[in-house]
Amino acid sequence: MPQIVFLSLFLGLVTGFQNVSLRVDEGVKSVRIELGGREVARMTSAPWSARVDFGTALTPRELTAIAYDADGREITRIAQVINMSRPAAELEIVIRRDGQRPVEAELVGRHRLHKIASGAKLSVDGTSVRLGRDFRARLPALDTAHPHVVSAEMEFEDGEVARRDIVLATAFAKSVASELTPMLVMSESKRDDPILETCFTSGGKPLKATAIEKSDALVVMVRDPATRPIVSPAAQSRFDPETAERILWPVSRPINAPGQPTAIAFPQSVNHGKTATVSWLFTQRLAPVPAATEPRQFADAVAVAALATLEKGHRRAVVLVLSKLPDTSLYSASVVRRYLEEVGVPLFVWSADGPRPELAAAWGRIDDISTPTGMEAAVNHLNASLEAQRIVWVAAEPLTVLRAEAAAACGLTPVARRNQ
Repeated sequence: MPQIVFLSLFLGLVTGFQNVSLRVDEGVKSVRIELGGREVARMTSAPWSARVDFGTALTPRELTAIAYDADGREITRIAQVINMSRPAAELEIVIRRDGQRPVEAELVGRHRLHKIASGAKLSVDGTSVRLGRDFRARLPALDTAHPHVVSAEMEFEDGEVARRDIVLATAFAKSVASELTPMLVMSESKRDDPILETCFTSGGKPLKATAIEKSDALVVMVRDPATRPIVSPAAQSRFDPETAERILWPVSRPINAPGQPTAIAFPQSVNHGKTATVSWLFTQRLAPVPAATEPRQFADAVAVAALATLEKGHRRAVVLVLSKLPDTSLYSASVVRRYLEEVGVPLFVWSADGPRPELAAAWGRIDDISTPTGMEAAVNHLNASLEAQRIVWVAAEPLTVLRAEAAAACGLTPVARRNQ
């Protein structure tokens, strides 16, 4: 059976027009591209690339490529989820055949920030296979009557490692995926032992939830690198003791690579240990400090911060500290707030400059932290959210989990809310 592979891997936030490129085997006569179940492009010949409009909303959706033969029959399909948490680097294994016999493998890797691959490994049924500098390898003679596992990993210059396994069976390749998906819920009781088998449904169908835990937490604070430190006794308040903290500065840094869309990165601190105070978050500095004339992208940075908190099944929150400088973001505050609601990331908006009623329509509730009392109340509000959060592990695809509903008797409420 012919194979198709995405050459365009969308690992960050995606909107607007983007090129979608595929590697397509012989035998495929046309490819249909669907976005969220709706056809957006059709290809009938090389170079198997199409310009696709991803729209203006930051919406988690599935991008699907469906291959057809000369008679218009579907022969294979592949998919990737966009605008969801994905690894910083991903890898595809492309199999080339001589007739029905697999003869060559090629590794195609992509990094969110266009980092260069520094090395790779390939094995078939646990036996190493020599890779060339072009990340291609001749495959050993394989008995196509039996399945074979092809495993690969690729390391990039920043240390990120992407891995992929596929099964070759009866002359076709199939990706192997069996991971559980973490779902953030709010617990209404102190019990951590609800009967999970009957708690959740999605689209009217039951979801298999296997475990619930109070995992560690990650708070990402978005603040202007020029914001003055807040010095007060209340600033010594601590977060939930199982919480790590990170700062993301809303000053973008474009990263370009030939033939690839520009990646937009925002400088971030390392994760601080789980004993930091709020004061620590306000005293860190970006070096060199950007000039006041350098554009700030607060809403865009909040969306990127939300994506960071979705990794590894954390309890989570994003804190935006408002600034007096204008927001030059690509996305509006309302678009970003809807996105955080859809993917299940609690947002807290703080003002160190007193009440900001003019921004309430854009950002919703704004906590005034300009006084010790206000700071203490804001931290307590955030801590209460973190304390009530739990992670439920569900045997389902991420988009299915985002649409989960809970039975009232379980005392667990999914944080993600689908916008209509």
